[in-house]
Amino acid sequence: MKFKINQQDLMNAITIAMKAVSKSTNIQIHELIYFECSASSLSLRAFDGEISIKTKVDAVVDEEGEMAVKASLISNIVRKLPNDIVIIENKNGKISIKCSSSSFNLIAFDYYDKNDINIPETKPIEIANDILKRSIGQTEFATSLDETKLALTGILFELKEGYVNMVALDGYRVSLKKIKLDYPTDYEDSEYIIPKRSLLEWSRIVSDDLTTKLYKNENDLIFTSGSTTMQCKVIDKNFIDYRNIINDISETSVILDKRDLINSLDRAQVLSDPGRANLIKIELSDNVMLIKSNSEIGDVREAIDVEQKGNDLEIAFNARYMQEGVKACDSSKIKLNFKSSLNPCLIYPENSSYEDEDFTYLVLPVRLAN
Repeated sequence: MKFKINQQDLMNAITIAMKAVSKSTNIQIHELIYFECSASSLSLRAFDGEISIKTKVDAVVDEEGEMAVKASLISNIVRKLPNDIVIIENKNGKISIKCSSSSFNLIAFDYYDKNDINIPETKPIEIANDILKRSIGQTEFATSLDETKLALTGILFELKEGYVNMVALDGYRVSLKKIKLDYPTDYEDSEYIIPKRSLLEWSRIVSDDLTTKLYKNENDLIFTSGSTTMQCKVIDKNFIDYRNIINDISETSVILDKRDLINSLDRAQVLSDPGRANLIKIELSDNVMLIKSNSEIGDVREAIDVEQKGNDLEIAFNARYMQEGVKACDSSKIKLNFKSSLNPCLIYPENSSYEDEDFTYLVLPVRLAN
């Protein structure tokens, strides 16, 4: 095996493959990147037991072949090479790496499982990467960290009535992104719980100007975009029926500037007590929202002008849960709907609602003492 490739091109491909390399494992195969040369391209493949990634890059191939190298080692070497042509050769288990005046010699590993990704011969779901990446960012933060509730550690990917609904919830809040999408009819009324990490890694790999094709393959999902493919297992559990949770019957509604609320919540947390779950109290009255927080070391009070419809209200929230949902809204102005101090708050972009093709965020209140 022998090939020549630009250092930056090789480093980019290694960085992509590294997303599927385990950082802490006793299984040697999960620490390796598998290289394969054929025709005029080089493919790199890695697998960590959860996700498998394969990416291709153009190269000048003098001799076809394959090899496996410890991922952290090859990454460190190539990163430190000058931006020049890299020549890599594998002969009898001995790897030679040359670039400009630098030269390395390594021992290749016996790669006993190539773990190739086979793309099904079926029509895929196609979604623009910029939309997919934004939707992942609007939902992933609301997944649960509790491994005993495995279904809630992933993001629900639900195909229904011409929409893809991406849903995350952790028992304290729900984040829902609805995407209008044309997809093959045989995907209608299907749903998959995709591990959060798989979607995050994919969003870090793909380019905004390309499209992701998504295939179902038994218990796995396969993502392809450009020259990169990722395979991940779905979470085989039942997701909570989020539709029974989101019930927008409001008696108080306010519209306000998104940035004003984010900044006020940020300042309100400066003196908050972590032991009280970053508790903030909101008082709505006469088109003014008061945000209050206090702890043993002091208190803070913020006032924001709002457009209020309906009753005055006092309610309390975990400030971080509220702030993360507000940040996820796309519009410069947002709408908050309340029913009472004991019912969830629903947050939307301005002029939007649960029925629209957009974003919905629900956050549960904290019960106030009398």
